[in-house]
Amino acid sequence: MDIWDNEYPESTEYAHFYSTYVELVDKTNIISTLNNQMHEVFTLMNSVPGNKAYFKYAPDKWTLKEVLGHMIETERVFSFRALAISRGEKQEIPGMDQDEYMEGNNYNKRTISNLTNEYLAVRVSTIHLLSSMTKEMISRKGTASGTEVTVRALAFIMAGHVAHHFEILKDRYLGEDQ
Repeated sequence: MDIWDNEYPESTEYAHFYSTYVELVDKTNIISTLNNQMHEVFTLMNSVPGNKAYFKYAPDKWTLKEVLGHMIETERVFSFRALAISRGEKQEIPGMDQDEYMEGNNYNKRTISNLTNEYLAVRVSTIHLLSSMTKEMISRKGTASGTEVTVRALAFIMAGHVAHHFEILKDRYLGEDQ
């Protein structure tokens, strides 16, 4: 039996504001979910017509490339949190301001292919990290962004974050009427 089987986090394992993401994820093996998402994102991004790369569905929103970049950097942050907490880190791990991170990017100067390949590399790394953990490691709790969270919850938050943005990409960026 895989240690990630039947490991859906309890609501006490993460801050309430993450419930939106966690609730988007099926109560299945999270490693399988992360792997399936990786292939879905890869397929979707490889179908993006060139004229959509800079598309914003509203003036104050990010471009499609920026959304993909945001998914990459957020997964890196959450993976670091999972690594640190799984190893018993006692110090609080700082949060990230997604808008400040977006101001310092160069996503619109990169190709969709380049960003997609980076997403794949980050996701494969996340899968390897989480797959290498013990049951004790995924149950550990630490403080990140001012709230307590378990490694188990972080895995589901990562999957839910991608699921959230994947739907936005499909509906608002790549929909038929765009």
